Amino acid sequence: MNNIKRVLFSVKSTKNIYWDNTTEISIGCELVIPNKWKGNQPLCIISHGSGGLGSDTDLFVNSLGKAGIATLCVDSFTGRSMEAIGWNDFSGYVSPKIRAEETMTAFNFLKDNNEHMFPGLDLNRVACVGFSWGADSIANIIAHYSDDLPATTFFALCYGNLWPFENEFYKAKDFDVTLYHGSADNWTSAEKSKIFAEETNSNFVEFFDVVHGFCKPGYEGIETADNVIVNYHAPFPVPTRLRDVFTYIQRGKIWKDTDWLRVDAKLGYDQMATERVLTDVIDKLKK
Repeated sequence: MNNIKRVLFSVKSTKNIYWDNTTEISIGCELVIPNKWKGNQPLCIISHGSGGLGSDTDLFVNSLGKAGIATLCVDSFTGRSMEAIGWNDFSGYVSPKIRAEETMTAFNFLKDNNEHMFPGLDLNRVACVGFSWGADSIANIIAHYSDDLPATTFFALCYGNLWPFENEFYKAKDFDVTLYHGSADNWTSAEKSKIFAEETNSNFVEFFDVVHGFCKPGYEGIETADNVIVNYHAPFPVPTRLRDVFTYIQRGKIWKDTDWLRVDAKLGYDQMATERVLTDVIDKLKK
């Protein structure tokens, strides 16, 4: 990528914490165009997980760039003075829906300025990739903001929580969606990903004996995130509105008589699983 072009810009959003959903903030965005002199370069939108931008987003930006695919990353944390979501105590929580909204605001900025500022982008060829909490954000793009995307958009949801399954997710029936999950993931549930796939006629790819975070290089073998909160054991429905979620968190519950479950989550990178996701994205955008 000798003629790479990087564009940094910001979009407006709100803090989206249960005691403050009105304060306006700026959300940072980075567009990477592999070759500023070429045209017709497709775009992949990448949504980071609960740890923020990191080695997984870097890997996808670089790998897709080598294949001639531009990338858009939206940093949902820095503008909120967050480093990460605290899954031990829900410190710094931000909802997938507001992340979806600000991601689409960034994409619409590219569309509005495509002709004059970004003529090398082909915004009729788009893919969206999300890791973990980012997969939930991409699912919310499908549910609430997909009218702003091409009908041919490919969505790759990697080890997302995706629970509870919300009625708005049925909109995924209208799109090309694949869910990727490791069979040994105990932070998010492969079974819940299967429910999403079955309910929406989406594709489901399961990697045997692979744990959470398989697209993120840098782990030393299998590592552990201690005592993190999960909700995939809970029956449906559970509250998904932000204020309701925090009301029950304060009571130590998910919903009524259902307690939060805590696990020591296993984390690890898997090259073969990652290459499968990358290959699917490249094939979809380059066909």
